[in-house]
Amino acid sequence: MRLTIQTIRALKPTNKLFWVEDDTLPGFRVGVTPRGVKTFAVRLRKGGRANRRDTMQRVGRFGVLTLDQARTEARSLLSRWSLGVDVAEEHRATREATNIAELAHRFLAEWASRRSAGTVREYRRLFKVEILPAFGNVVARDLSRAKVARWHGKIGTRAPIVANRSLRLLRTFYRWAETRGEVPAGTTPTKGVQFFPESPRERFLSPAELERLGDVLNQAEQSGIAPDPKRAGYAKRRAGKAPSVKTRPANPWGVAALRFLLFSGWREQEALTLRWDALDVANGRVVLPTTKTGRSNRTLGRAALEILEAVPRVDGSPFVFPGRTLDVPLKEIKHLWHAVRHASKLDEVRLHDLRHTFASAAVEGGTPVFTTGALLGHRDMKSTSRYAHFADDPLKREADRVSTTLAARLDGRVVKVLEFGGKIARGARQ
Repeated sequence: MRLTIQTIRALKPTNKLFWVEDDTLPGFRVGVTPRGVKTFAVRLRKGGRANRRDTMQRVGRFGVLTLDQARTEARSLLSRWSLGVDVAEEHRATREATNIAELAHRFLAEWASRRSAGTVREYRRLFKVEILPAFGNVVARDLSRAKVARWHGKIGTRAPIVANRSLRLLRTFYRWAETRGEVPAGTTPTKGVQFFPESPRERFLSPAELERLGDVLNQAEQSGIAPDPKRAGYAKRRAGKAPSVKTRPANPWGVAALRFLLFSGWREQEALTLRWDALDVANGRVVLPTTKTGRSNRTLGRAALEILEAVPRVDGSPFVFPGRTLDVPLKEIKHLWHAVRHASKLDEVRLHDLRHTFASAAVEGGTPVFTTGALLGHRDMKSTSRYAHFADDPLKREADRVSTTLAARLDGRVVKVLEFGGKIARGARQ
């Protein structure tokens, strides 16, 4: 029978599956199930009468595929089969191929031991919120660059930085999958997808802002400060009632941790998980076994060491900033920080900006960029180079001094160059 749309529609189901062959394309057929579902397929034959190999390859369902589309696909399968391609094995491998959600579970389990806990938490969040909802059921080797580009662009319309972070994670994920043989080498679907431009968030506290911050920290330690109204509003909605407005002295370890972050330039979790056995107070040295960049040796200044020497010790706790129980460190200081920054009129300042302030003060004071990177625990000096422009002020002062001296000599004069609050002033003729 020559299959046409009319003949296929006229086929009626029976009590068992039956097939109708197409006379115009040998091997092409349509099957009808007892429920009336009509499916295109192709019978693939190979070998002679004595060693014939027959296999049935499903093409698609009638109604989902048109007759012309099904015939074209069947012709392609027959052609490749005759050339020696095992299309049946390809189809079976595709059905059994691992999707992105399954691979992501293995990826995160393996990388939990290769990255810091904070990094892995961020990886899990990006997979859960951005990647898996879009691609979780997609076979990993079938994800196309076009789909990735559209996905990245869609996220970028609301959150460009999140879009870039998600794209970087997807790129790392596919490189890992290549090394595990889950996707063909060189087929990473993120290749060529352009990142959105990002402006570095460089916020540094001025001397006046630091003075306000110091006053509020003293107040929080001695008598307490009110919570950030925005955070209090969140707490009210969660609890269903207004939180207490009574102020009391803040957690002393929390206040000490905030001061320590400013005086050391450390990352938040590096400070909160600091253990007493990692400290060499006499020499101002600390060995951090696990950080964002791996094992790190740090040097602390006098002010930071004084914070550690003054902080109360809790018997049985190995942590400098202990938590609610002896075996855990202080979990977070975000609530305290939000209250402190609100009272200091620094609502846009992030906790991480204390680290930026330390770095900018170091470079502005003449500390070499390489040394500043070592103090911060940077593994790559590119991360430290963003602070290099703070060295401009010392250079400007020196340029002013030298040029003023040479100008005076050119005029036959000798002048004293004096500094008053960073300004250059010429002295009297001598």
